[in-house]
Amino acid sequence: MVEWQEKGKDEPYTFEDLYRLIELLRSPGGCPWDREQTHASLIKPMIEEAYETVDAIEKESREKLCEELGDVLLQVIFHSIIAEEEGAFQFNDITDGCTRKMLFRHSHVFGEDVANTAGEVLDNWDKRKQVEKGFHSLEEELRDIPQVLPALMRAAKVAKKIRKNQPEAAVPHASGVPEAFYDAQEAGRYLYEVARICEQSGIDPELALKAYIEKEILA
Repeated sequence: MVEWQEKGKDEPYTFEDLYRLIELLRSPGGCPWDREQTHASLIKPMIEEAYETVDAIEKESREKLCEELGDVLLQVIFHSIIAEEEGAFQFNDITDGCTRKMLFRHSHVFGEDVANTAGEVLDNWDKRKQVEKGFHSLEEELRDIPQVLPALMRAAKVAKKIRKNQPEAAVPHASGVPEAFYDAQEAGRYLYEVARICEQSGIDPELALKAYIEKEILA
């Protein structure tokens, strides 16, 4: 049996307690399931916990949000401990890297750059990100967008980067497709119609869009 000192209801557990708990579960004599987990086996739980957190936010449930944020933190700690066991990195490497990234990308706060609006902040963020990652071309930026994103979200990110990097480029326009939408409701209706027609035609719209991005946009 692994020893654990329980706390009373009026004495909250800390981050250090949670980290130590996962270490114990991973240790000999701990939990067989926890010991078997790898970075790859925890992909699905990480995605699920992120979606459940978003669901709590959209439902405006503070109690649920608190719980789901704890589950997301659990995933971060889990991956950190596995990495430490493998000799890859430690939790301090995560916090160090993240802090340095935030300092570098907020040069309008901690440096000489100027950004007075949220839009200017995002523009500065993108520029600093390109420097940080050593990107020298639009293709490198597009390839950096995760392939595992939902196809529609990925398509929007790809389109945004192309628009910002090549504003003068001619954009091919499909017949029957509006050049602009008046509001989100109209855009949603159009996207639903596309999904409905795909389903009726026996086509998976997610896979179709993913394939189009790869073969026609990123080729």
